[in-house]
Amino acid sequence: MSKFPAARRGAAAAFAALAIAALAACSAGDPGMQRVSRMSPPPTDCRAWVGTDRDAEIPGYLLPQASGGTVCVPFLQTANKPPANYTGNDYNVDEFTDARLKARWAACKADAACFKRIDAQMQRWLPPNKERATRSTGVLDPSGKIDPDGLVDLKQIRRPAFFAKAPYNEAIAADEARTYTVEFTAPRDAFERIDLNMRDLIKLRGWYIEGAGVDDGKGGKLHALVVMAPGGGGQLTAIQHPDEKSYRIDPATGKTVAIRFPNATTETMGQRWWRDQLHALNQAGFDVLAYDRRGEGLSGGFSDTNTLEQGEDVFRVLAQLESGDGMRMLTPTGQLLEGPAARGRLLAGMKADTLPILLGGYSRGSMSTAWAMTRNFSESCSYDMQTPTCTPAKGWKNIKGAILLSSFASGAGYVGVSPDLADRNLFLGGMAADHHIVFYPNSAPLAGMDKWPAAFFGKGLWDRAETVEGTIAAYDRIGGLKEIVVARGPHSIETWPVQDLRYLQERMVAFAKGAVTGATRIPGAKPWNDLKQLVATTPDSWEPSSAPRPKGR
Repeated sequence: MSKFPAARRGAAAAFAALAIAALAACSAGDPGMQRVSRMSPPPTDCRAWVGTDRDAEIPGYLLPQASGGTVCVPFLQTANKPPANYTGNDYNVDEFTDARLKARWAACKADAACFKRIDAQMQRWLPPNKERATRSTGVLDPSGKIDPDGLVDLKQIRRPAFFAKAPYNEAIAADEARTYTVEFTAPRDAFERIDLNMRDLIKLRGWYIEGAGVDDGKGGKLHALVVMAPGGGGQLTAIQHPDEKSYRIDPATGKTVAIRFPNATTETMGQRWWRDQLHALNQAGFDVLAYDRRGEGLSGGFSDTNTLEQGEDVFRVLAQLESGDGMRMLTPTGQLLEGPAARGRLLAGMKADTLPILLGGYSRGSMSTAWAMTRNFSESCSYDMQTPTCTPAKGWKNIKGAILLSSFASGAGYVGVSPDLADRNLFLGGMAADHHIVFYPNSAPLAGMDKWPAAFFGKGLWDRAETVEGTIAAYDRIGGLKEIVVARGPHSIETWPVQDLRYLQERMVAFAKGAVTGATRIPGAKPWNDLKQLVATTPDSWEPSSAPRPKGR
């Protein structure tokens, strides 16, 4: 994802959180356990430099290493701290609701300087997004280039076999014979309908990869589906050269400089890693559904930033897979099916509300996943309106949990201490109130996480999305199967060391299998009880630009 507009100025640079917790380590919690407050984390005792995408010295913990000696392991701290005299129920929920955030934006609008600063940020992010080029699929190789808003020949969309050729040689190519190219129908989002008066329908396009079934531990196979939502800028079929990097290091400053894409070898960065996650889940037996979000890549639409609407898209596509209404598919043998002919062809022949399902997402996809989980287990509220209305939860019992990678799901209370994040919550309130776009989540997903059955979190220690304290706060609310995997790296998981990527994938797949088969714990999870112990679960491996520097450099 690109660098985001940031969180509210003036927040204290502090290290503490009110995290409501069941004091479990990395196994399932006891649903009947009374909630208690997790102890305040141990104070930091060192500082260290991190590279992409922070390029700053931040606090951390001095920790022993298996190779001998000690090293300062840094992490991003939480900016917002409850006042000493705070008497509310839950600071990070109550103070960061949609209503509170919109009220703060209203106060900002009354201040000319504040309004000018935040409005400039919003104008850069209003669709079409001026921060980056969103549609690069087909720029390097014309095969796969389509008009996403037109009538598309689904045979023109790249399939897994495309990535078998050199230099790509991607594992996803092995899934060709099990892959359906799929297209769904969705309404315009609120910004397009209200601000731009667009009333036509759009199409969402991607792949459905059929699985062989998950080992149920009893000698049988359980059919289950994982719906995976990509990060910002993610494009399912975009080319990434295996030697490409997301940044270079400026020799004069030692700081990282982001490389812009598309370039001569790569259409969009991070897509190799993303496709590999889909392949790993499919190899474990899962059906896997992945499609480009509205406004990006293969999918139609003008606006790509309303994650609340993208969360609702999850239920639209599941309903269409069951009924066939509004969808088309291209089978692995090249047969085009649509409408009634597509009805029941996928979902293992089951109904959308009975097939075991996991919802997963990376970065911005974690936002839409969090909203979909909130829609199912808590309520659905139109936060993209000035005055929201709410409807009851869908209550599908077959949704077994969430996979949140580089998660934003803990909401607006857990913004990190960093100048580039200082206005994020004013931006959040302004986009929702004035432009009918919910980008970052407010505290509603966090408030309802105690109803979620299970969750897996993958997190870089200096991830700008939410602090590790926020991830712990989310984890603590989950009553069932859960795990956090952390690495010495940033928000962009594809930049992590290979061994960390491999471990994250192994743990994610183990969680997914456990969640759909009713496991009560995940064997092999690393134990921890507080923030320092969680940080200490990371191996002595670093995202390359953030590795400890020799003294004097």
